[in-house]
Parts: sequence; structure tokens; C-alpha cells
Amino acid sequence: MAAPGVKLLIFVVFCQGVQMFMSYDGGATPACVDAIQQSGDWSQVELGLLGSLDKVGLTLTSVLWGRVLQEFPTKVVLSMSLFVNASSVLIFGTSGIKVCMFLAKLLMGITHVVKQFGVLAGSS
Repeated sequence: MAAPGVKLLIFVVFCQGVQMFMSYDGGATPACVDAIQQSGDWSQVELGLLGSLDKVGLTLTSVLWGRVLQEFPTKVVLSMSLFVNASSVLIFGTSGIKVCMFLAKLLMGITHVVKQFGVLAGSS
């Protein structure tokens, strides 16, 4: 059994750290729109697409992830999705390349679904 301090640390990491990464995409894009637009030749359509790609990824993969979490160990899938999400946040925050930013934003939405279903499914 893990010590109570370790359990508390894991609880804090999941409650605060995970939320920090998962909620970043909701506020990062609107806060960065002016800087993004000044850094390159972004059209209004591209900025709108950038802002909505996380919701597109979330919507397109929500049915798939429910099944994946039934077939594979929840801890493994959740851990992998958190790593991909954190990597996507890093790419989104540091890259100025449109394709990388679009892909990162899409992956943020896809991994957000896994986190939501993983919490509901519990650890197995």
C-alpha cells in the first residue's frame, strides 16, 4: 500500500495538474489570437478553425474512446493521453507553424475525451 502522503500527492497531481493541461486549450487560443495574427498571414477562417479544432477532435472521437477504454487498461490509456496532451500543449505554445498548431489543437481535443471517459470509467 502507498503511504498517505503519496496518495495525497497523486490526488493533487490529478486534480490540479491534469486540469491545468486539459483546460489550457480553452483559454490559450482566445488569449493568443492577436499575437498569432500578428506573427503570420492568418485569415479569420484559419483563426476560427484553430479555435474550434479541439471541439472537432472531441466530437469525432468520443464514441471511439469509450470502446478503447473498455478493451485496454484504463491507466495505460489515460497515461498515454495525458502525455500526448501535454506534448500538444507544448507544441501549440511554442510552434508558429500553422499545420503544427492545427494538429496540436486537434490532439488536445482528442485527448480531452480520453480524460473525461477515463475519469468516468475509473482505474482498472
